Amino acid sequence: MKIAGLIFSFFVLSAPVWGPAVRPASSDSGSATFQYLAGSSFLCGFFSGACPDVARADNGDTIEISGLGILTIHPKSVGGGGTFIHKDSSGNVLSSGTWTAQELISFVPYLVLPPDNIAGGQALIRVHLSTGFDAILEIDCEIGAPAGQTEGVTLNIQDVINFNKKVSGITLYIKQ
Repeated sequence: MKIAGLIFSFFVLSAPVWGPAVRPASSDSGSATFQYLAGSSFLCGFFSGACPDVARADNGDTIEISGLGILTIHPKSVGGGGTFIHKDSSGNVLSSGTWTAQELISFVPYLVLPPDNIAGGQALIRVHLSTGFDAILEIDCEIGAPAGQTEGVTLNIQDVINFNKKVSGITLYIKQ
């Protein structure tokens, strides 16, 4: 996604100021806590299209996701939530509501950039939707990501619909 690339470029071009303090993160580096932002908070002021995060299903339906929270690795825990809007391929709203983080399935941090501890990573979070469904929310921030990873979110409402194509939006992790 172009927007995330611009943010990443800003941090990379500023890296000489930070010197060797830029450090890769690893999922086995002990206990760590991260704030996650998905199409919300101060991210919305960066660029038009930054908020909400949007993903598309194979049938053309889209889901708009906004939210934030805190996750911890070693031991795994997660809290937070946000809102969603499900639209059909013509843009008609089919459902909307809130989502609440229930379980951290996994988190792989990619890179932590000082001085503000901005980080990239990929989280899989089991969420509960206010419409009564449970789903898997994937939040990807491509800062320091391996090849093939892209910025955005996906939402798999298992056995119902899978919004598995990232369309737009910005995500971010901040190491606490």
